[in-house]
Amino acid sequence: MLLAEDLLLLALDPDRGTPVNSSRQPLGVALCGALVAELGLAGLIEEDGRRLAPVGIRPKHPLLADVHAALGTVRGRRAADQLRRLDGAIGGVWSRVVDGLVDADVLGRRRDRVLVVRITHHPVLRTEARDEVVWRMRTAATGDGPLDPRTATVLALSGPARLLEVVAPQRAERRHAKARIAAATDQTPIAPIVRKVIQEAQQAAAAAATTAAIASTAST
Repeated sequence: MLLAEDLLLLALDPDRGTPVNSSRQPLGVALCGALVAELGLAGLIEEDGRRLAPVGIRPKHPLLADVHAALGTVRGRRAADQLRRLDGAIGGVWSRVVDGLVDADVLGRRRDRVLVVRITHHPVLRTEARDEVVWRMRTAATGDGPLDPRTATVLALSGPARLLEVVAPQRAERRHAKARIAAATDQTPIAPIVRKVIQEAQQAAAAAATTAAIASTAST
């Protein structure tokens, strides 16, 4: 299973089939980061100044192949700029990762109507697949042992994806879990970039909201 698929399963409410924190934007950036990290672990990207550059043969997996190609074409002077634009370049990271899990019968697809709004849910069909990811991340978050690169990557990205309460459901465990996420981040070069992109998006949204509020007040 891809790192991005592990991260998405970790983020889903298994019954409702929606992200546990009801926020897709941070998760979307983290999913892009997981795909880039997958290429990094395979030795298929390298740093070219402040950017990430694809190297080697394009991977066989179609989603990873598209990410590999996109990193060579998306604009931006920094890796954070590339990561921000990667979602659109590959046709929507959420739908691409979800579709792969639906095709593998790991997730379902159910469309419900709430008043006039149509909402798509993706309940977990193979609960053992999600249970294994959750168990592995909780063990990593609450333990003290060494982290293998794949586990470290998903745990590191759980921080900016706002999944602390998933990997550490007990409040008393969360301080230790934060320290473990920080340690995992040190092992995962893409994780700080993901955090930076999310922080910049949050700051932009806050600035836009403030501007709108000021404009509304001025017009009354």
